[in-house]
Amino acid sequence: MAVETPGAILPDTVVHRVGGGRGFNLRLKPREERLVPPGISVLLGGTATAAAEQMRQAFPDPHKFALLHQLADCVGSTTAAAITQAGFELLSDPSNKFSNHARLTHADGVAGFSDANLHRLSLVFQDTPTPRS
Repeated sequence: MAVETPGAILPDTVVHRVGGGRGFNLRLKPREERLVPPGISVLLGGTATAAAEQMRQAFPDPHKFALLHQLADCVGSTTAAAITQAGFELLSDPSNKFSNHARLTHADGVAGFSDANLHRLSLVFQDTPTPRS
């Protein structure tokens, strides 16, 4: 599915990164480096708890998807405006499982996900514990 332009997401849109907003969870994985443009997955709108539950529902087998379920115990939240101020962009990228899916990218591609840039990005996220009830 094609990604949309960065301007399609309003500045006050709430953005969630399942697994939290710390540097280790914001780094590109090899598969994410090959995306065009390279970037990491985020979910738009709602609450941190709702984003975690959305992930758990999309991948319900806690054994097969153990890592995803573990990551869903913490969600980093911010706004689209804060991401832009940190030097990154958001592109709407809906999928079959997540109509509110977006990709967090950088204008410099893979190089934009440097340690310094990721540190700046991590400062705009607020982590919320979201354990399964």
